Amino acid sequence: MFNSLATFCFRRLGGVPAYQIYGKARRESSWRVIDLYATSRRDALSGWPAPFWAGTCITWTSFVIAVGWDFALAVYREQCRQPATREHPLDIADGRLHSPSASEVLAHECGHTDQALRWGIAYLLTGAIFTLFHEGPHWWNWFENAASEQGQFGGIVPGSISAELLARL
Repeated sequence: MFNSLATFCFRRLGGVPAYQIYGKARRESSWRVIDLYATSRRDALSGWPAPFWAGTCITWTSFVIAVGWDFALAVYREQCRQPATREHPLDIADGRLHSPSASEVLAHECGHTDQALRWGIAYLLTGAIFTLFHEGPHWWNWFENAASEQGQFGGIVPGSISAELLARL
């Protein structure tokens, strides 16, 4: 219930997404179409305070991820060179982000969309606490570790690239 309502609100207030992607967790059989919203406030050099704005990717619901325009463009460029597909999805090889590409970070975020789908409103509270600890070997890293272990990015949905993103190329 929460997931559907929050997704509706984000889509209503967020305008046109930069593009849509296919994403899921390894445990899921069906791909979901996820909206990737971009804002200059989330650009790495935006001047907004980290870790909540500048250079961050935030999964808000199982269908909404917010990123910076710089990140959205980096994923787009990587996918033009070597596209992921639903038949050959991109995931994190050993389940941990070491020196990730933008597309691998997006696969990690797809892992968070699965957490949002399963946990509802508890996802936002858990994410707010544990995402700051990043990945690692300790018990408090379980939230981020699980996102990397489970997330799969199946590419950009054809025909979904916004005019605003294309104008930034």
